[in-house]
Amino acid sequence: MDPIKVKAIVLKSSNYKEKDKQVTLFTLEKGIVNTIFKSVRKQNARLKPAKEIMTFGEFIFVDGKNNIVTSVEIIDSFYDITKDIKKYYAVCLIFDAILHSMPYNEPNVTVFIDTLKSLESLSYGNENINVVVAKFLINLFENLGFKITFDVCSVCKKPLKVHKIFNYSYGDITCYACKSLNYKELENDIYSTFRLISITDFDNISTLRLKEECVKAVVDILCKSFENRFGVKPIKLF
Repeated sequence: MDPIKVKAIVLKSSNYKEKDKQVTLFTLEKGIVNTIFKSVRKQNARLKPAKEIMTFGEFIFVDGKNNIVTSVEIIDSFYDITKDIKKYYAVCLIFDAILHSMPYNEPNVTVFIDTLKSLESLSYGNENINVVVAKFLINLFENLGFKITFDVCSVCKKPLKVHKIFNYSYGDITCYACKSLNYKELENDIYSTFRLISITDFDNISTLRLKEECVKAVVDILCKSFENRFGVKPIKLF
């Protein structure tokens, strides 16, 4: 079989057989794929640095049953993130969200780019950690077909005035009359924070000046919605 060259981010790495690693890659060209790094657990293995999560680079593997990786050119390891436990947990949350919501072997350029932007923001930017997580989850939901609307009720389409209700089961915002059984009424400052993060481009989120308690509340809401939708409870941030 001919080798395949892809740009990819390591999402997960686990022991496989005696000396190998099974490494889950999020690739630009093929989506999420499982690969095998042969003998990479040896002390002086050539590909040893490339098996670590967050590694971004150009991977060459033989397309087949095991997708054996033969070569990696590392572009970035985002090493600084490993020095900050809060940032590391944020990355774990983002990666878990990808792994539990997206199908394997289906490319998704938008989510791939957002993942890379999240890593760059957490490693090199000044963005608030919770804002990065919230923005990623909002964009992920939208990409999966669950766009959140803020100005009108998602059910009756009437303008949202006094009550803004977030429905955990459906991940949408409605008026009080259209609420579901599993819901949370959004306070005005939390609603405004939610909306600002949603409408601000990823590249501009560093310009947002938001109350930390409101941003954390938005992340909690998104995580609970993710749990309701996909049956997986995301990692809790600090």
